[in-house]
Amino acid sequence: MVKEDPVPVTLEGWVWQFRKQGKLAFIELFDGSTWKIVQVTAKKNKLPENKFEALGKIYRGASLKIKGSLKADGRAPYGIEVLAEDIDVIHPSKEEFDQQVPQDAGIDVRLNKRHIVLRSPKSSAILKLRSHILKYSREFFYSRGAEEVTPPTIVETQAEGGAELFEIKYFDRKAFLTQSSQLYLESAIYSLGNVFCILPSFRAEKSRTRRHLTEYTHVEGEYAFMEFEGLKDYLEDYIIYMITQIKENDSDILDLFEKKVEIPSKPFPRVAYNEAIEKLKELGHEIEYGEDISDAPERDLVNYYGVPIILEHFPTSMKPFYHKINEEDPSITNSADFIFPNLGEIIGCGERETDIESMIDRMAKMDPPVSPDEYYWYMDLRRYGSVPHSGFGLGLERFLVWILDLEHIRDATLYPRLMNRLSP
Repeated sequence: MVKEDPVPVTLEGWVWQFRKQGKLAFIELFDGSTWKIVQVTAKKNKLPENKFEALGKIYRGASLKIKGSLKADGRAPYGIEVLAEDIDVIHPSKEEFDQQVPQDAGIDVRLNKRHIVLRSPKSSAILKLRSHILKYSREFFYSRGAEEVTPPTIVETQAEGGAELFEIKYFDRKAFLTQSSQLYLESAIYSLGNVFCILPSFRAEKSRTRRHLTEYTHVEGEYAFMEFEGLKDYLEDYIIYMITQIKENDSDILDLFEKKVEIPSKPFPRVAYNEAIEKLKELGHEIEYGEDISDAPERDLVNYYGVPIILEHFPTSMKPFYHKINEEDPSITNSADFIFPNLGEIIGCGERETDIESMIDRMAKMDPPVSPDEYYWYMDLRRYGSVPHSGFGLGLERFLVWILDLEHIRDATLYPRLMNRLSP
């Protein structure tokens, strides 16, 4: 077996672990470029004496610049080791760093010290995969001819339920933080054809579940000349593309979380809402037609199938005025949720209504009723050259929770905003 020569390297990063034993010091260095740790060995006779002695005063979190030689070593974490030839302490940190977030720290401590928790390899891996999923999403959308746009997040009218809106003072007027960019994306298809955006959305839901945030990253798209069946096919391709890319490029992160992910096959099982209600009754849930399927029943339903499913054709009475009414059965809409095992809904989607009279009638039946005048510009989209079109919204954090089997959605974002959490 040929032994490879050591490779000269310069590293800059932060101390994850440190121990000193006589004339040897062992440093586990973390630099953020990967969640993996590099082991550095410093020998007293290989460093200037003052620099070796300075290592006795560093603590976890200290920032270092290290010059040395990289070599393979099966005993080191991840099979590589750096033999230090020079070490500069950029900043030594403090001894109490380890007490900031003890091993047995509760949720409140971990959230209060989120800025410290983020330095861990696991947090780094989550944020890195989050970044990659956004990259894969953009790759897919651009490959399918969509353009990215940036709708406003301060809005005058609601996209969904008024009770879930965050109201803000906008100079001398009332405004809201957006729940969805859908309506503005629909307007952009007349300019660009197919469009998408990746922006924060806000929901004032008083929910304390493992899958709810008050501010989350919303991946949304709208597509001209696309009907309901084409939309579902498109989204199946999108999900398969993302999972394929993750398995090919981020398998080390999946391994860190001990998560095995199977690429789903097309077509995903289609489950009509009315069929889902009957199946849930068989599974022991007390639920009637026309009721929302809440978290627990939703998970039981998809776990029954064991793969991602498309829950479709919700009753017209359950959906806002912009969901297309099914032409063959006016009691249902061309709408769907993509439901994933052990989590629930990750994507909501549907074909958009183009019949103005139908929209006005449904607006009047809303509680409270909505005036078409509030949506004058949205109604104009139907007056002047409307086309069949469809769209979707994916919750990025929920997808991360599913792909890594995270315990809670708060771990899937940089600084979570929860019902009782606004700091840091």
